[in-house]
Amino acid sequence: MRRNRECIMEKDLLNKIIALRKKLHEIPERSLAETKTKQTLMQFLQENTTLSIVDCGKWFYAVRKADVGDRKAPVAFRADMDAVCAKGGQPGHYCGHDGHSSILAGLALYLDKGKTELNRDVYFIFQPAEETGQGAKLCLPLLEEKKIGEIYGLHNIPGYPKNHILIKEGTFACASTGIEIRMTGTPSHAAYPEAGKNPGFALAKLLLEVEKLTEQVNETRGFVRMTLIGMEIGSDSYGVSASDGVLRLTVRGERECVFEEYVTAIKELAKERAKEENLALAIHEIERFPATENHTDSVKKLRACAAKQGLPATELKEPMRWSEDFGYYLQKTEGAFFGIGDGEDHVQLHTEQYEFPDEIIETAVRMFGGLV
Repeated sequence: MRRNRECIMEKDLLNKIIALRKKLHEIPERSLAETKTKQTLMQFLQENTTLSIVDCGKWFYAVRKADVGDRKAPVAFRADMDAVCAKGGQPGHYCGHDGHSSILAGLALYLDKGKTELNRDVYFIFQPAEETGQGAKLCLPLLEEKKIGEIYGLHNIPGYPKNHILIKEGTFACASTGIEIRMTGTPSHAAYPEAGKNPGFALAKLLLEVEKLTEQVNETRGFVRMTLIGMEIGSDSYGVSASDGVLRLTVRGERECVFEEYVTAIKELAKERAKEENLALAIHEIERFPATENHTDSVKKLRACAAKQGLPATELKEPMRWSEDFGYYLQKTEGAFFGIGDGEDHVQLHTEQYEFPDEIIETAVRMFGGLV
């Protein structure tokens, strides 16, 4: 394979990828329902490349086989396909996954049309359901099946200079989960609250204890954060003492091991408060995401690749507080996740005004191509 070679996209190839991105933007689909999106991407690769394409039901992958005999372990690149559901449940590409999928398709075209000889197989993973944290688990067996030695992924990020490569040693994106804690007692007449079991006081006490726990973990173990999402107790019937209540939190943390202990501690506090008041307890996690913890050697390759491609790189001092299910891949094999700046004034992710900036597509393909 040629070394120190800058990856440059031809104009017609870039225009094809931009057109694909715009087409995907018009057909956003919610997680695990990416039927048209998957079909569009598979058809695009079938019409424009000679790659082998494997349909896996909810997702698919393509592979560019090595040209030479003395092969290195395969490398994989992943893009997400799903859209964000806005108000009313209508999906829209407000996170830029239309751009991510188009970038990966662009890499496939570049490697298929290019003259560079490859000494390793390259896998292109088109993943569903990143927004709900379900998709990576579906694709994960491929890593072991194909003995993939490295995997890379990226995200477009507003608020940073356009086309800057955003690199983070260690955790790139935090672990997170929603936690629903429901406590159930028994109702009573409001005039005789002692005759019933009201969960309101236990939930209120629990919320304050979780806040204190969060402060303690931050001071001693590293970054964690608790956000109160909602709290509902009783009803608007003023003659009945509350007998049912629910506390909804989103919690997040920088390091997976600390986050796991933090979540366990919250559950133990809930059990203690429920037992103390003799209340029934139900705890549910919603959309659990792992920490996306980059591997050191792979981060070094990101830096070297950006330098060889002549691309400006920014070292992030803190991880992104949002979450990515790409972390599941990094628990199984070497690799790294990085960002590309959308522009300092670009509209923020997960807002209905957002649209992926096509100007960063070439930069993204150059980084992926350089990593091959």
